Amino acid sequence: MRKAVLATLAATTMLAACSGGADPADVVATIRATEQAQLDAIASDDLVGIARLYADDAVLVRPDGTRLVGGAAIADAYGDLIADPAFHIEVTPADGWASSAEDLAALASNVDITMTDPESGEPVTEKMISQTVWTRQSGGTWMIRSAINAPRADAAAEAAPAAPEAPQEG
Repeated sequence: MRKAVLATLAATTMLAACSGGADPADVVATIRATEQAQLDAIASDDLVGIARLYADDAVLVRPDGTRLVGGAAIADAYGDLIADPAFHIEVTPADGWASSAEDLAALASNVDITMTDPESGEPVTEKMISQTVWTRQSGGTWMIRSAINAPRADAAAEAAPAAPEAPQEG
């Protein structure tokens, strides 16, 4: 009887290992920890640490629509930001999804970046929503494939009701 129980447990364990079995929420939490490492690299002015999370063919789309392709171009852009004495970044996780195959994930965050306005010379804060697509590499590390940053509406503007449209004559 004991052998039958052990055989059943062994078979069940092997099947569980084959199915992947990780909770998608755990995968998202792992990637959020990786994001934190990236924020730590930004805070340390570590361009190599920033770039190593981007795939060689990664695409970053800025709020103005410009596209940066590749880790080197993205690191250069971060270098420009880090050189700005007013630079500050705050990231607040918003949502996340991971595939059941544990090889693809998409995370959204609210991002506030403060930098020097080139026209006024004063610090300005740009509020964005960021969506980042991550893929898991064969060694288990997660890499950014694409990041899209779009302007985020001011919370007060979102809460304000829309003005009624005037009737059109004609």
